[in-house]
Amino acid sequence: MAKKPWVDKDQCISCGICENNCPQVFRLDSHGKSECYDPDGAPEEVIQSMAIDLCPVSCIMWAE
Repeated sequence: MAKKPWVDKDQCISCGICENNCPQVFRLDSHGKSECYDPDGAPEEVIQSMAIDLCPVSCIMWAE
């Protein structure tokens, strides 16, 4: 089973890095917080390197 990214919205600072780097997976919700709207929108390696690794507050992780 493929891993799915998950955003801890309580920690998200709405910096836009994940949305800018991986718009096919992440977007801002109605409260301005990042959300994963299509976890299958990009390969795991892209999500890891372009969103998870670059998040300044480490609020994006792989869901169990």
